[in-house]
Amino acid sequence: KKGENRIMLNIGGIGNFTYLPGTNDAEKVFVTDTGPGNTLIDQVVQRYKPGMFFDKDSMIAKTGKVNAALLKELMADRFFQLAFPKTTGPELFNLDYVQRASERSGTTGLSLEDLLATLTRFSAETIVNALRLAVDFNRKKYKIYLSGGGAHNPLLLQGIKSSLPGT
Repeated sequence: KKGENRIMLNIGGIGNFTYLPGTNDAEKVFVTDTGPGNTLIDQVVQRYKPGMFFDKDSMIAKTGKVNAALLKELMADRFFQLAFPKTTGPELFNLDYVQRASERSGTTGLSLEDLLATLTRFSAETIVNALRLAVDFNRKKYKIYLSGGGAHNPLLLQGIKSSLPGT
């Protein structure tokens, strides 16, 4: 739509977005992965809650607290320093990734609630960081259209919305 800067944000297992400029200039269209979407959250739920496949309505994560030390270790991966466009998948973002970050941060004994709260914040922050690197929210207005399972995760959406006011 001419005149409307759009971000088509897909939060599936891996987060990714397509930027569609309001100028309709195809040269400015931009697509990239951002990092984990639901994959880590879902894998942890499936491991520790047999028969459950995801944290419906963030019911588990909402009762936990974000662990700053673990979040810092999760954010430290080289993937987040790579230039756009970039791609990733469960070959990087998996339970081994979480385990290694937990060991480095000394947080291997976290409760399930705190772990899921931290992983949900991790996904939100990686999405927001990628969006901020790709577009200038201070100079232009953007509409964000959501798709994927993460569009139904209220805690994840709250984390994104609170970091991107006005979108």
